[in-house]
Amino acid sequence: MRFNPGTSWALLPVAAILAALPAHGDDDDGAGGPPRWSVGAIGLYYDTPFAAEDNEFQAVPYVAYRGDRFFIDATALGYHLIKPDEEAGLSFGLDVIAAARMLPGESRNKVTADMGLRASIGGGMGRLDLVALQDVTDTHNGTELSASYEYDFQITDKFTLSPSVGVTWQSRKLANHMWGITQKQQDRMIEKDKPVLPLYALSGSVVNYQGGLTTVYSLSDSWTLIGFAQGAYLDKDIRDHPGIDKNYELTLGFGLAYNF
Repeated sequence: MRFNPGTSWALLPVAAILAALPAHGDDDDGAGGPPRWSVGAIGLYYDTPFAAEDNEFQAVPYVAYRGDRFFIDATALGYHLIKPDEEAGLSFGLDVIAAARMLPGESRNKVTADMGLRASIGGGMGRLDLVALQDVTDTHNGTELSASYEYDFQITDKFTLSPSVGVTWQSRKLANHMWGITQKQQDRMIEKDKPVLPLYALSGSVVNYQGGLTTVYSLSDSWTLIGFAQGAYLDKDIRDHPGIDKNYELTLGFGLAYNF
């Protein structure tokens, strides 16, 4: 699964999807609100910045859950320490989150895990997220800090359009894990007959800039169509990589979700 892997916020846009789901009426226990579960399949197209690699397309399943405190967002899960008041004009939220991190491209298959905090401020002018993540697998011990802003345009009762922008800082250790190529990795590429990427090491931290667009269309109370595009403009030290011939990475997706 290659879904803007160079950025922490590059997960399936579940927040926008769940926010756009139709509300149920009161059930037997008096609890109303939108569906808690969303399951489905999404086709992903990843435009790799590595010259030796082919762009990828694959279909992947996903599961999302929104509970009172606990939530699952595709490749991440978390717990609301402070739940935002959705009825307030301006609300604050604080979450503990854990997220899987995949390497960009097809030549290196390595999945690690990060843990950290996400603070959010939301209201009529959109939502601002601030995220701090740290590697917890002792693989690279890198750190990532990010800020993103998203606004939901309710075009019709059924159609929501959500543009977003963001910036991400990655420490030198994380940047080398994501974009550097070691001799051991290169030997493994040769052994497994994968595209061979040139050796490269980054000397410092990097800053990437992101932009995205998510569309959600409700076919019914239970079925939702999802479309999105997410891209990142890569830091100069990443673009100086001899194996990279693009200054960006891009992911497009389209899928169908069942909500209950």
